[in-house]
Amino acid sequence: MKIVVVATRSESHTAEEFAPHLPAESKKALQLFASDVVREIYSRADGKGAILVLEADNEEAALARLGELPLVAAGMLDLEIYPVGPYRGIIAASEA
Repeated sequence: MKIVVVATRSESHTAEEFAPHLPAESKKALQLFASDVVREIYSRADGKGAILVLEADNEEAALARLGELPLVAAGMLDLEIYPVGPYRGIIAASEA
């Protein structure tokens, strides 16, 4: 299942609180990318977090893997999880 995740930095933490976690966060994100769990990862242009595209069996599995990220484990990222599928317009057009 493809899952899009919007990760937003917690507003209750300062940049100074984030800083010590960033090297480990980057390392773990790259490990998840290399293992094909995270298929795509983008920095948000507003600087408030990241957008990730994952492959997982379900939402719970995606959350479990994302929980390995140091900022998620520390409660410093808020996650919005959106399971997605093929655009319905494409499916309808192929059936016409």
